[in-house]
Amino acid sequence: MKIRLTICLLGLILTGFAQENPDYLLWSSTKKLSLADFGIKKSNANSSASFAQFTLDYSVNGFDFLTKNFNKKVKNSMIISASWIDTTANVDASIKYQQTLFDLAEIYARKFRKEIKENRKLIAKGVQFIEGINSRVSTEFSKRRLKYDEETKYGTDLTQQQIWEQQILKELNELADLQFEK
Repeated sequence: MKIRLTICLLGLILTGFAQENPDYLLWSSTKKLSLADFGIKKSNANSSASFAQFTLDYSVNGFDFLTKNFNKKVKNSMIISASWIDTTANVDASIKYQQTLFDLAEIYARKFRKEIKENRKLIAKGVQFIEGINSRVSTEFSKRRLKYDEETKYGTDLTQQQIWEQQILKELNELADLQFEK
């Protein structure tokens, strides 16, 4: 029993000291996307002017039922090497579009954190239920992303783009206590 507990605690310590992946750009309220954040630069792309791959990662274990703040347990990141931008297109508009999507993903990361926090007592029984939360939140984000793309014509309808930006900012402010940096 002591050996198993020691191995388990060692695993927790090693997980806590794991290095961040340099290919993942963590969402930030203070740093906005820039051209340098896109790992692939294209010229005259045959498809859209840009693409960014976002990921919601989580790290929750059986001892986290004691945790009150799950903000550091769920990360919203952009994968740099899987994200590209056409440098011959309107770069500023492309970056603004991708930043809006990144901000939208952050709303769902915060909803994920909130739901884990609200159900933290279930963690003592096992963390399997978290995969269900992850799946549902990811699906909700995907549906909302499609709606955003449709309504803003991929960020080119400036009136709709502004409406979406204001709504996203409002939602981020409502969930401010659940941001990673807190």
